[in-house]
Amino acid sequence: MSDTAERIFTGGPVLTMDPAAPDAEALAVCDGIITAVGTTRDVLALCGSSTDVVNLKGRALLPGFVEAHGHPTIMGLAIAPPAVDVRPFTVPTGREVYEKIRAAVASAPGRPVGAYGIDLLLQRDLTLPTRVVLDEISPYTPLVVVSNSGHAAYGNTPALLAAGITAATPDPSGARFVRDAQGEPTGEAHESAAVIALMNTVANDLLDDDHIQSALRWSFGRHARVGITTVTEMAAEPRLLSALRTAAEHPDAEVRLRAYVMGTPDLAADPDRRFAGHAPAHDMFGISGMKLWADGTPWQGSIATSFPFQDNDATARIGLDHCAHGTMNYGPDELTDLAVAFTAQGFSVACHVHGDVTFEAVLAAYEKAAATAPERLRALRPRLEHCGAVTANQYRRAARLGATVSLFMDHVRWWGDVLADDLFGPDVAARWMAARSAVDAGHRVSLHNDGICSPTDPLSSIATAITRRCHPSGRVHGPDERLTVEEALRAVTANPAWQLHLENEIGMLRTGMRADLAVLTRDPRTVNPDRFQEEIRVEATYLSGRPTWS
Repeated sequence: MSDTAERIFTGGPVLTMDPAAPDAEALAVCDGIITAVGTTRDVLALCGSSTDVVNLKGRALLPGFVEAHGHPTIMGLAIAPPAVDVRPFTVPTGREVYEKIRAAVASAPGRPVGAYGIDLLLQRDLTLPTRVVLDEISPYTPLVVVSNSGHAAYGNTPALLAAGITAATPDPSGARFVRDAQGEPTGEAHESAAVIALMNTVANDLLDDDHIQSALRWSFGRHARVGITTVTEMAAEPRLLSALRTAAEHPDAEVRLRAYVMGTPDLAADPDRRFAGHAPAHDMFGISGMKLWADGTPWQGSIATSFPFQDNDATARIGLDHCAHGTMNYGPDELTDLAVAFTAQGFSVACHVHGDVTFEAVLAAYEKAAATAPERLRALRPRLEHCGAVTANQYRRAARLGATVSLFMDHVRWWGDVLADDLFGPDVAARWMAARSAVDAGHRVSLHNDGICSPTDPLSSIATAITRRCHPSGRVHGPDERLTVEEALRAVTANPAWQLHLENEIGMLRTGMRADLAVLTRDPRTVNPDRFQEEIRVEATYLSGRPTWS
C-alpha cells in the first residue's frame, strides 16, 4: 500500500464511532482502506501531488450507515417507477389510493397490476380492498394490492385463479389465506408465503433478470443517497440469490449487500445444508443467516400480546372485530424446530417478533437451540427483529442468552398516535420500541427502516430514537425510552456492523478498516434533538473510498 493517500478529508469533525478514539480532525484513504485517522497535521503529511484533499468546510465525517434490516429487492420491484406506490407517505388518502390503482389498470389493459403500500390505519378513509371491490376495478386480469407492512395482500378473482388458490388450498407454513364462512378464499392473504403466492401473479413478468438488475440498481442508489453503504436483504428468496449477487458485484454498485434467506421447513430439513461462513467486507455479497417470522404486525392485528387490542372502529377495520388478542404465525414447537435446525446448520437466525407473548416463544426456541452448546449460539449472534412490545425483563433475558436486537423506530415516528389512540393505549405506546430498556439490558442495539415500510433514512431512525416524536402531531410517546445522540449514531454504524460479523472491517473509522463514509451537513451531536431532521442531511457517501452519491 502506498504511503501517499489517494484522498484526505479535513476541515470538519471526524466522528469515528471508535470508543478508543471517538474524535479526530482528519482521515486518509488509499486503495479503499483507511490509512490514517488523527490530527490534521499528521494526516496531511500523507498528501502527495495526486492526493484529492476534501475540505469538509465544517461538515461532519462519519462511518457509512449500515441498514441492519432492509428489503432492497422489494423496494426496487414495488416502488421504483413505474410501479404503483400507494404508501401513506406518498398517497395520504384512500380516495387517492383507488384513483391511482384505477389509473394503473386503465393504462395497462390486459396486463396484471400490483399496487404496494396501503395502510388502513393511516389512510383513514380507505375502503378494504376486498375481492369484490378489486373485481369491479379489474374483472379479467390479476390485480393485487399489498399492505404497507408487507404482511397482508388482497387479490381479485383472476389473481386467485392464477395463483391456484381455492377452498381446497392448504395454508402455507407460517401463513394463511383468509376464508369466508363457506371456506372460500376472500382474496386476503396474511404473512410471507401467502402474500408471495398472490404477489407472484402480478410480479412474475417482472422477475426476468434484466428487470431485477435494473430494480436493484435503482434501490441501491436510493440507499446511497441517505448515507447507507451496507444494506441487509432481510427476506431473500432462494431463487433470487443469484440475481442479488450479480447486482451487488456490479463494478458500480453503490452498496455492499448481506442476505438473510427466508427460512422454510424444506431448507431446515436439508441434511446437507451448512453455513459457509461470513464473507469479508471486500466481498460485495454474502449470506449472513436465515429469517423467520414468528408473528406479523400490529397494523394487521397479527401479533400475540399479553395485553388486549382495544375494541373500536380502528381494530375492526384491521380484522380484529371483538377479538382482544392476535396470534403467532407458528406454533411454539414448529418455531423451535426451525430455530434448532438452522442453528445446527451453523446459521444465525433472525426472527421477526413484535408481541411480548411471541417474544417468550422465540426466547424459548433460542434457549432450546442453545441447550447443547450455549457458547456456540452466542457466537452466532441470533437476532430479534423489530421488538415492538418487548419488556425490559425480556431484553435482559435475551442479552444473557447472547441474542441481539434491531429496532424499527419509525413505528413511533409514523404510528405512535395509532398505537396510543387506536390499538393499545398510551401506556403501551410509551414502551413501544423500548430502545433505552434494550441498551440498558446490555444490547448492541441497531436501528432500521424495514425496507419500504417507512421511508429508508437512518437519520429518521436517529431522530425518532432521541425524541420519540410522532409525525405529524409532534406528540412524544415514551420519553423515558429515548437514546442519546451518540447511542443512536452507534445504532446505525458500529452496532449493526457487529450484528453482521463485520465489526473489524466496517462501522467505525479506524486505520485498516474499509473507507465507508458519510458526510453530514454538521456535527449531529451539536444539534437540538427537536431540530435534528431539519438541520442534518447527508451530503456525500463513499463506499470503500469510492464516491457513490453527492
